[in-house]
Amino acid sequence: MRHALVAALVLSCSAAACSDPPKESVVPQDRQCAGISGFTCTTLSVPLDHSKPTGRQLELAVAAANNTDAPRGVLLMLTGGPGQPGVPLLPRIRDYLDPAVLEEYQLVMFDQRGTGSRGIDCPELQAAVGGSDFLTPPADAVEACARTLGSSINFYGTPDTVEDIELLRRSLARDQLTLNGTSYGSFTAAQYGLKYPNRVRSLVLDSVVPHIGFDPFGADLMAHTRTVLAAACRRDPACTTDPVADLAWLVRHGELDGSPVNGTSLIESLSILSLNSVNPSLEGLPKVLHDARQGDTAALKELFQRATSRGLPYDELSAGLHLATLCSDLRFPWKPGTPPGQRAAAVDAAISRLDRTELHPYDVRTARSQLVVEGCLRWPATRVSTYPPARELLPRTLILHGGNDLFCPTSWAEWERDHARQAHLVVVPSSGHGVQRSQSDRTGKTQVSGFLLG
Repeated sequence: MRHALVAALVLSCSAAACSDPPKESVVPQDRQCAGISGFTCTTLSVPLDHSKPTGRQLELAVAAANNTDAPRGVLLMLTGGPGQPGVPLLPRIRDYLDPAVLEEYQLVMFDQRGTGSRGIDCPELQAAVGGSDFLTPPADAVEACARTLGSSINFYGTPDTVEDIELLRRSLARDQLTLNGTSYGSFTAAQYGLKYPNRVRSLVLDSVVPHIGFDPFGADLMAHTRTVLAAACRRDPACTTDPVADLAWLVRHGELDGSPVNGTSLIESLSILSLNSVNPSLEGLPKVLHDARQGDTAALKELFQRATSRGLPYDELSAGLHLATLCSDLRFPWKPGTPPGQRAAAVDAAISRLDRTELHPYDVRTARSQLVVEGCLRWPATRVSTYPPARELLPRTLILHGGNDLFCPTSWAEWERDHARQAHLVVVPSSGHGVQRSQSDRTGKTQVSGFLLG
């Protein structure tokens, strides 16, 4: 593609934050990453609009291991969100990868467009929802963020990032990449594999978001909650109640400090609890729900305060990038190009068609109030992401899924397996979201090592 001619690796200051290169430096040199031995930090210049390669450029931070002669080529790790940067997470990811993998592959990470210290900063939206997938965004905050992005609002979809990855591959002078993506990163990895199958050596998809996207109302995710909570109760000898019924009651009748319990706050906190870094076994959750139903809400209040995405700064997960990407990538009840002021009727009509039994233990109000619905309802972007015509993944693929994952239902991982030619699915019952990161169950790490080194 012609726009590859404008790709160039230029100076970056550090792994955590990058400043502009010195003006007097015409051809700046790469530098060792500050605080991360064995890695070189650079930036990759990419067009904001890939159809205009000589137009406005974005500078994306890149960190690459120094073993450029690694026998199996590049292992590109893709983070989630959308909205997480890559380079600041490098030390954590390097620590959980098998040392043998790090010898055989050159580990590379980059800050996807709109993320990191140079990413999208929408202060009002960030303060209201942080990195949440679920919390209801204030209308004023959504509109203010859209104004901040201005004419660039249409260029933060996953297909844009896919083209950035292709420019990164070319700048690294590699024929192929191995991609390992977690959560939204799995979606990005799969989209690259669909668009450039011959440029992919293999794929690891962890905590899968299916490559056709997902229902913005989250009905399948809500239904999956029933299965996970029931299983959590069966594992707990002290659980003599029905956590699904207790959660359903709280969604409809619960109060906390004199105010109704919000279904979006419940789905937010329960999902975060299922992270492997928090409480993937969901130990104690049935009791928290039952006590709250009986009027003792102290533990539920503590859960809301502890398991929340509020407070995350934009350079850890950008709320603005999160909306910009999802509003471009997903398919909504309104037709593309419908002005924001004319979308509500289409949403209401779609809500009226939802199967209430499928939403249980949540309800219609929860489905209607989620971030992606309420946020994208007001998001004025006019460009919708377009995807490759191929619908089957061709590269050799390992799919990992945690049985207690409340962000991604098991059905998503099963769908991905069924739409990949050479896929192996491993479900780890004791794991939550982010299977490779589990400290209590090494199954994910072992599976990845065997797959990448096999």
